[in-house]
Amino acid sequence: MTYKDLFELIGNINANIGKKETRGQKKLFKIYEKVKPFIDEYQAKVDTLKLDHASEDDKGNLILDEKGGYKYTKDKMKAFNAEFKKLESQEINFDKIDVVNPIGIENYNFLDKWVNGVVFNIKEEEQEEEL
Repeated sequence: MTYKDLFELIGNINANIGKKETRGQKKLFKIYEKVKPFIDEYQAKVDTLKLDHASEDDKGNLILDEKGGYKYTKDKMKAFNAEFKKLESQEINFDKIDVVNPIGIENYNFLDKWVNGVVFNIKEEEQEEEL
């Protein structure tokens, strides 16, 4: 899995979690909680990249914009973007989550790469493609 895959998962969870009213939605939130440390790790890496590429004045002080964010030269922004893209495709050491009771999440096929113990329902569109 990569960080890009992780954020695709998070997007799908957010699109389906609603107000956590159903068993499936509550289980999606539990899965989110299990991947949250990887999100936090990613954010820390992004913050470090931003700091590493931020512009400095001649005394080594960071140059900030009017909102308090870092300023970047064109070259430093280019370098930051290149490293950011590498980070997105970086592999993460993720062990699939073992699901003991899969009732309620069988329809969330996007979890397939992230969990064990669930037999997912295949959508009709996918069945038609196989025929």
